[in-house]
Amino acid sequence: MSVLLIPGSWPVPERSVDSTPSLLQSNIKKQVQKFWQGSPCDSWFTNEPCGTLAFYRSLDEHRYKVHRRLQSAVGFEKTRGLRVLEIGCGCGSEAECFARAGAHYTAVDLTNAAVSITQRRFQLANLEGRFVQGDAENLPFADGSFDLVYSHGVLHHTPDTPRTIREVHRVLAAGGRAVIMLYYRDSFNYHVNLGLVRRLRAHLLRTELGIKLARTIWREPEEELRRHAELIREDPGSYLEMQNMLNRNTDGPDNPLSQAFSKGSAHQMFRQFRDVKTEVTFWNPNWLPVIGRLLPRSIEDRLASHWGWHLWIYAQKRHLEFTRPTGIPCPADSQITHAQVPSEALAFVN
Repeated sequence: MSVLLIPGSWPVPERSVDSTPSLLQSNIKKQVQKFWQGSPCDSWFTNEPCGTLAFYRSLDEHRYKVHRRLQSAVGFEKTRGLRVLEIGCGCGSEAECFARAGAHYTAVDLTNAAVSITQRRFQLANLEGRFVQGDAENLPFADGSFDLVYSHGVLHHTPDTPRTIREVHRVLAAGGRAVIMLYYRDSFNYHVNLGLVRRLRAHLLRTELGIKLARTIWREPEEELRRHAELIREDPGSYLEMQNMLNRNTDGPDNPLSQAFSKGSAHQMFRQFRDVKTEVTFWNPNWLPVIGRLLPRSIEDRLASHWGWHLWIYAQKRHLEFTRPTGIPCPADSQITHAQVPSEALAFVN
């Protein structure tokens, strides 16, 4: 078994697309990193001890129950022999799927918490993978390093999402594919749930009775509802701004940044690619309080395909005259040396 943690060690050539990020963007990114360092994606959905087999299995069970179409949307069975990069590995659910399918898997994540949790998963499962802590806006990989770049619900949390898409294009080999999921702006969640229902709920959360009523209706943890109530008391005007409604009501009340994109903006970001296709999926029953959980699955699926929250983008990097056959290891592999995992990187899973 070969499990590597490589803290940004791959050579990256100079490129003209680089620009100095603003101080505001830099500060936001630090907040994003701090938030996800303390709350790796999906880790809050289980009470099992972090880093145990039970922890990973319970997370997978929940993830693929909620995201019923995720596995078919990715097509893991088609990745054997491919060099796969996942941007934002979370707790490693898809990472394990890629590795078991026979892909040459690499993870990059802004936090060492996600990197160490996913690495621990691979160690328990006796799987091979490479793990890098790095920034999606400045990927620490050489041009043309991967055949597939995958990212699920990550790139909308960084200040400069278009830049991350340029980076995805750069690190893909000619003919390589990108499979990216972003939050969808033209969705029921954005316009109705966040724009109207959650704003009305904010007024409900101003009272103790309202908090208890909200818990019954939305089935959210009381701790989260009380945190929302605290933020509303601190600055009700700011809380109700649409950007903050989006931030605080997608991945937790203290989430510093979320963005949502239309199909048009997605096509604009992926204009360097060819065969760009989009698909809308994912419906949350909680968006329709009380009646949402009574809807049959066929209606849920129909709602998801038109007004769902997840915008999947499938795109291919244009072929060049000479391309490397898939399945051949990256030449840069010979330059990689085994590295010990820093003890501080494992702090979250100990």
